[in-house]
Amino acid sequence: MTETNFQTFFLDVGQGDCTLIALPNGQYMLVDIYRCPGQGTVDAFKVLREFLPAADGRKQTLDYLVITHAHDDHIWGIGDLADEFDIGELWVPQYGTKKKLSDNYEAFERVVDAQPDDQKVWQKGSRTAVAELADGSVSVRCFSPPGYVEVEETLDEEEARRVVHENCGVYRLTTRGVSLLLSGDSNLPAWQRITGYYAERTEGDQDLSVLSSQVLHASHHGSRTFVKEQKDDTAWLDALEAIDPTEVVISVGADNRYQHPDDDMVKIYEDQVGADNVLLTEDSGTLVLTVTGADMYDIAADESFVERFGWDDDEGGSKASRESGPPGGTQRVRRPPQTPPPGFEKTPQHAPRRERYAGA
Repeated sequence: MTETNFQTFFLDVGQGDCTLIALPNGQYMLVDIYRCPGQGTVDAFKVLREFLPAADGRKQTLDYLVITHAHDDHIWGIGDLADEFDIGELWVPQYGTKKKLSDNYEAFERVVDAQPDDQKVWQKGSRTAVAELADGSVSVRCFSPPGYVEVEETLDEEEARRVVHENCGVYRLTTRGVSLLLSGDSNLPAWQRITGYYAERTEGDQDLSVLSSQVLHASHHGSRTFVKEQKDDTAWLDALEAIDPTEVVISVGADNRYQHPDDDMVKIYEDQVGADNVLLTEDSGTLVLTVTGADMYDIAADESFVERFGWDDDEGGSKASRESGPPGGTQRVRRPPQTPPPGFEKTPQHAPRRERYAGA
């Protein structure tokens, strides 16, 4: 396979998460899937059809599909995805429940059950890297869930959602000295558990410095649940300070009914990295992170995705998915501004800031 730059495409799919990662050896990893026709500016399947290697009449292969948790805004379209593409490895949380966690949960279970055991990875936090991808050039750490996820059937919908978020998959990918932290919808209890574990350790690469990442994919579409449980609570910033990002990317849908991102959370991110370095897909469309050298990277909006991979009037998945997409976003097709707002033109290449927690 041809050696290429590590790239991450934060796809503008509306009020959901769908992040495509191009590994340096030509393989691809998709972290979460959200394909709801009319939401966002791009059809994730169009992107996959273009990027994945042609297969001479067979299904194209997605090398890795990582699902952080089984809520609709992270698995919508997973059944159609598995029908159209072969999945090399499926990384998923292991749920011990008969409770239906989302509208697409049955499709999620079908895909998990159909995946061969030797191509299925149950998510579990580890003190060491859980994978070395692309001939060892990309190291993957998993910080959550701690293991098997039990969601009691007696829990109401809000309680069950909280448990799922508390046990959401959290990954850090590191290559050439640049780290990207993918946080899914992980909430305050999840991060108190994660940071509490590493705060008690001082040896080698087991202290809080393992969380340090130049780029943070913000939790829960910019929700305050990352740092507080209620709006008026005092923000708990230990995790954000340990991550110590330089840029924060928020995947969020325009005019969504949840009013994400929360203004107070955006202000916290801006205080951490500067307003120009908090990047929202609802404002800029698809954002692309490119690792350009040792300790060097840039992030920029790619407006070409609108024309190349935008929704067609006569396309967009099955009839059922067109008629019963999840709530939470508008059905209009948004166009990014003709001129990117300040901070989106081109983030300068730079080395990461000195890690706050030295000693690794």
